[in-house]
Amino acid sequence: MIEVKLLDRYVLKKFSMLFILSLLAFLAIFNIVDLIEKMDKFLKAQMSGRLIATFYLYQLPYYVDIAIPMALLLASVFTIGTLSKHNELAAMKSSGISLYRLSIPLLFLGILFSVGSFFFQDIVVIPASRVRTEIEQNNLKRSRNYAKTIFTNIMHQDSPNCNIVISVFNVRDNTASSVTIQDIENQILKRRIDVRKMIWIPEENKWRLSDFKIRSFDEDGNELVSTVFTDSLMEFHLRPDDIVRSNINPETMRYSELTYFIQRLRESGNDPRKWEVNRHFKLAFPFTNLIVILFGLPLAAMKQQKGISFGAGMSLLVIFVYYGFVKFGQVLGYKGILAPMLSVWLGNIVFLCIGGYLLYKIKQ
Repeated sequence: MIEVKLLDRYVLKKFSMLFILSLLAFLAIFNIVDLIEKMDKFLKAQMSGRLIATFYLYQLPYYVDIAIPMALLLASVFTIGTLSKHNELAAMKSSGISLYRLSIPLLFLGILFSVGSFFFQDIVVIPASRVRTEIEQNNLKRSRNYAKTIFTNIMHQDSPNCNIVISVFNVRDNTASSVTIQDIENQILKRRIDVRKMIWIPEENKWRLSDFKIRSFDEDGNELVSTVFTDSLMEFHLRPDDIVRSNINPETMRYSELTYFIQRLRESGNDPRKWEVNRHFKLAFPFTNLIVILFGLPLAAMKQQKGISFGAGMSLLVIFVYYGFVKFGQVLGYKGILAPMLSVWLGNIVFLCIGGYLLYKIKQ
């Protein structure tokens, strides 16, 4: 038992050193390439060195998040590859320690990275990316429209029988202009409200409608009555946050925010399928960290004459195929062909089974 523990520590130490070196190398490459690309923009915007450093400080968590799977892949390949090259792997097998047993601490590490990656992205990456985006918008982008304070041509299904169309919405004062509210029964327009201005009143949790006209129609579409009003409070499912969130990329939303938004979509009668797919994706995709290790170990232990480069190349090919498989599953989820959860977890299930089978076949 003591020898096994010593062996685990030896393998983990070698793996950790390779992982840290790989991670630092990837981070250096990412930041240097990005700095070269943005240097001209920094100079034109006359950004100070301190502000540029702050920008890259808040961008660092995002690069760490995307570099970790790559670093884990290289670390797993080169750890087993160097053990095999120095005949240490053969010595371990001759003493009764299989690759399967040798892989246990690394696979456990992959599980920890997978779980930790979800929380790291949700707690650190997304908030930091928002600050980075704000710095970029305020300094590198001079257009106010880019700051997303004004939203146009918004279509919202407030309930199965109610549609709201907003021409212009101002985030700063929560004011909507040129609004049309349609009440539909059995696919027939029954009532239409044309509003010049609509303001959100947070104290009342209602909208204040100014200068609006209510028009009623019969089953043939003929207008029955038209009434003009100057001011009134009305309650809808729609909230100002719903308008902002509907224009946000789900990748920039935390898991709890995405869950709340999906609940609001259900309450208003909208189809939340696309957002549900992205929510499950936030849970499924971090397991890339486990999959890269699971494939890297057996491929690195291939016959010595093929070399470590063969295992690294094959592992990279597998990961690209995995990414493509996951994206394809997302599309099937968006189209409703597969259930949202299955569409994003299918890739993990398939590749975990394949990786486990390869590891089992080569353990002897």
